[in-house]
Amino acid sequence: MTKSLAWEFCTSRFRVALHVTFDHGYRYDGDDENGETQAKLDAGEYVAFDSSVIVELDGIEIASDSLGGSVYAAGAVSEFWTAHRDGDAMNRNCSVMRAARGGNVCICHYFPEMVRAAIGEARRSLAALPTLRAA
Repeated sequence: MTKSLAWEFCTSRFRVALHVTFDHGYRYDGDDENGETQAKLDAGEYVAFDSSVIVELDGIEIASDSLGGSVYAAGAVSEFWTAHRDGDAMNRNCSVMRAARGGNVCICHYFPEMVRAAIGEARRSLAALPTLRAA
């Protein structure tokens, strides 16, 4: 498996990073009645990868969220972390899309939710720490 840094956001003390680990030889376990998805994986047209969003404070991991088994076209892996910002409003969770398709419609973009979940976990972890006071 090949791991790489795909995206990061840093402040002076915090780092939120997306790591993508490619899974060569992945066996697709979703709906694939005619075997087309697995054939494209085997041919290299599609790639499979696992993703981890990690939150660090001063270089120490304090929270994370992971997703395994994503399958994308080989040249379009970055869509995993960029599609939620698509230039076409009909491909984003926004008021324009909801006005056209209904208020209860949601486009599933995993990456922003992973960031939200990891940061939420980090906030809960930090809130649970005891407060240090100077003597």
